[in-house]
Amino acid sequence: MAYKVFLVDDDRYVRKGLINLIDWKSCGFEVCAEADNGEDALEYIRENTPDLVITDIKMPVVDGLTLIKSALELNHSVPDFIIITGYSDFKYAQKAVKYGVHDFILKPVDKGEIEETLKKVAKGQAGKLKLKQNREQTLAEAVFNELITGGLDQDQLDASMLNLTGNLTKGMAYIIIEINNIVVNTIKSREIINKVIYGEELRSTALFREHGNNRIGMLVKGEDLRRFRGDIHAFSENLQDQLSACLKTAVTIYVGKVVDHASGIKESYDTAMKALQFKFLEKSDKIITYEDTGKSSVNYIELDQSFYQLLMEQIEENNTDEINKTAQIMFEQFESKAFAKDAVRTSINRVIHEVVRTVRSMEGDEKKLASLQMMLNWDNFPRTLSEIKKMFAAFLLEAAAMLNQMNKEYGAVNIRRIKKYVDTNYQSDLTLKTIANKFFLNPVYLGQLFKKTYGMYFKDYILQVRISEAKKKLRQTDMRIFQVAESVGFSNADYFVTQFEKATGMTPTQYRKKL
Repeated sequence: MAYKVFLVDDDRYVRKGLINLIDWKSCGFEVCAEADNGEDALEYIRENTPDLVITDIKMPVVDGLTLIKSALELNHSVPDFIIITGYSDFKYAQKAVKYGVHDFILKPVDKGEIEETLKKVAKGQAGKLKLKQNREQTLAEAVFNELITGGLDQDQLDASMLNLTGNLTKGMAYIIIEINNIVVNTIKSREIINKVIYGEELRSTALFREHGNNRIGMLVKGEDLRRFRGDIHAFSENLQDQLSACLKTAVTIYVGKVVDHASGIKESYDTAMKALQFKFLEKSDKIITYEDTGKSSVNYIELDQSFYQLLMEQIEENNTDEINKTAQIMFEQFESKAFAKDAVRTSINRVIHEVVRTVRSMEGDEKKLASLQMMLNWDNFPRTLSEIKKMFAAFLLEAAAMLNQMNKEYGAVNIRRIKKYVDTNYQSDLTLKTIANKFFLNPVYLGQLFKKTYGMYFKDYILQVRISEAKKKLRQTDMRIFQVAESVGFSNADYFVTQFEKATGMTPTQYRKKL
């Protein structure tokens, strides 16, 4: 980027000599114009605002020092000044310092000296430009965020937004850039995006809004689309391709509604957020636009409860083939039922929490699951659907292996706890299924383990406990038969009598009379 330098000297040969003597390009400058008097020079500065003015002191109409003083009084950006003169009078130099002149060089000009001075001025210009850009960018982003959150009225919008962002031509759109599968520094991401759009010599920067989690929102202005003939889709595809190549990872871009005035930016933002919910319904390398998804809808629903129960049974049984099949069906349902991105997150997280709950119920330590921490944070940084599938399947298989090992190690402990619970709560409505749910076990597995440990089926053991307690009450109380039946967990007195007789060979009444 070359800065503009304006030469002012009443001697034409001096001006041409300077032009030919100095390697302007290597110093960061290009000569934009010349003037032979201070009056014309002031008019040019007023209308064009060059970055640097090199002037003589002694000139007709308006001298060099008066030119500088008058330029400082203009109500716009003031250029740097270098004085080149044949007069070494201290009073001139003193005034030059007072006016903030960058350097005071005596004729004849030394090529090395002036080129060194020019490079210093160019460096200062770059610093000033950067400072100005940063200040304007900060103000613009503040107004931009206020606009999106609805904090600006129309007068503030017209007075602030348009001034701060320059010429907002027609065809603006809010887009969300999502970097998948890796963690990227926010500042680095902004720099890369700016370079892709504006090149190495940044005279402009994009308006960004942070979304967190590797997602950055930005306003695409009409001027950004010129080389794409106003096509936001082509612009986004180019940006996606270059970012993916630079970061070596998948990048997804969500495009909001194209609007023609700054007042419509909030709507473009809202529609980009809606497009984001289609993340898992489209291929990761596809640009997802509100234009394409506007007539479709996503569902904020969950899978059926029976699905979670089935998956947990398969995990507890360590049935790896069935686990993989069910996980595949789970992701197929996300697509077929048009699950919103947030609904997918809820469903996956529910499975994770069910696994943790089961591990804890068996007095295990879920932190021993190597993949747990990654799964708990799986949505903190965007990932492609294929990457999520791999992570999720690996987590389920690790959890199944861990629970299988825990069942082997702690099965005896759990079954003793269950037997003790039955001994204490025999009067309640106990079934194999309710007990299994309470202790977070698979009912089939519980039945097999109970039979293996105690040599009888679970339902036979409950009946045995209840009959034993009924005998005790028949011996120790004068409760009526139906009261005894209710007190030990039988809701039907006739059924109690039948089961009692089967177990003891006599009815409850006969048992009591025998005493």
